[in-house]
Amino acid sequence: MNSDLAFPIMLSGIRPGEEAEVIGLIENAGLTVQDLNTEKLVHFIVARVGNAIVGTVGLEPVGDGALLRSLTVLEGYRNRTVATRLVEAIEKYARAHGVGAVYLLTLTAAGFFTKQGFHLIDRHAVPAAMQATQEFRTLCPDEAQCLSKNL
Repeated sequence: MNSDLAFPIMLSGIRPGEEAEVIGLIENAGLTVQDLNTEKLVHFIVARVGNAIVGTVGLEPVGDGALLRSLTVLEGYRNRTVATRLVEAIEKYARAHGVGAVYLLTLTAAGFFTKQGFHLIDRHAVPAAMQATQEFRTLCPDEAQCLSKNL
């Protein structure tokens, strides 16, 4: 029996007590977690199959923009539209919270994000407040590609 039929992929916010599991998922994907805390995780969405978390993405609001953070999908659920659904959901969330533009840094996923309507931009063209985030200043290396999308 296909487990996706019995347990379809559902999207939701992080439930109380799931913070460590979400941070572990992000860390196991090789993404930065040093600055993630309960306050930042409020702006995260998770993908679930049954009670299992199989993916996540978040926003870090900065002024009238936001930094897209930590898009992660467990290997067994990749290439099954989970990442696309997470990006669509976080963009809807961003719009509902008055975010005008989303920015991100990536070492490996620029191709995926351009298919989602993001555009490569010079890292120094990002608003100063965004550049002041820990992600831009210290956590993501200079060779990371910078992308943006107006909402």
